[in-house]
Amino acid sequence: MTVVKFLLCAGLCLFLSGWAPAQQSTPQEKKPDAFFSGTVTESTPERISVSRRISGRQEKRTFRVTPETRIEGKLQARVRVTVQYITAEDGSSTATRIVVHSAAPKK
Repeated sequence: MTVVKFLLCAGLCLFLSGWAPAQQSTPQEKKPDAFFSGTVTESTPERISVSRRISGRQEKRTFRVTPETRIEGKLQARVRVTVQYITAEDGSSTATRIVVHSAAPKK
């Protein structure tokens, strides 16, 4: 086997094994959406605040509302909602979908 053939075979093996420089960029994984259900305490065109009580502990979250946010139902204070949201790298939460739950009929 000549030196040229040996170098060609070695180069081909390295290329096929993935060692050869190629595009090393991997697409960033999209974080899964999360959900938060509770009662609306504040609502503006730019943000919504929702609170809930779990195990005697009050928990409040504020979400950014964008033009891409889908709102299903009439959004107003003191209604029950479920907010589907994504969290950015800086820790802020943006609502992607808000579902307003209708109040149960009073008896």
